[in-house]
Amino acid sequence: MDDMGLRDKITELLPKTSLFGGVDSEEIDAFAKTLKEKSYSAGENIYEEGGSPGDSYLLLEGDIKLTVSDRRVAKFGPGTVFGVAAPIGIQKQVVTATADTDVVVAVIPKMTFYLLSEENPKLFGKLILNVARDLARAVSGMGEIIHDFILLEEEDHL
Repeated sequence: MDDMGLRDKITELLPKTSLFGGVDSEEIDAFAKTLKEKSYSAGENIYEEGGSPGDSYLLLEGDIKLTVSDRRVAKFGPGTVFGVAAPIGIQKQVVTATADTDVVVAVIPKMTFYLLSEENPKLFGKLILNVARDLARAVSGMGEIIHDFILLEEEDHL
């Protein structure tokens, strides 16, 4: 994809993501200019469970599957931002992200959020608040999973 096509695709998809909720078009355009395209072949890992925190990604084309202990836990298509929590939390990756088909991603370098905190604190604040909301939703979802697990354990002991 040429640079203009890449930027157009990114600026089309970013406003549809939860990460960019409440972010205006000028901020999105400025952010899009910092991203680079990268392709992965089907079956290729983008990052691995237990790996060091790295870049984040906006999926432009194809499908990604997420696995934990070699078990699929999610699958998604274009327009999804993924891999954000590990670099922000400076934590190891909790899942493996694998190209389920040939994919094209826009790479969000791991230093982007740090640089934004200094260069554009207003945009940084919006993005971090959106990340916090997404993580809160994920924690809430984990509560349901834990509850279901406890019920299964209790049934096994009856």
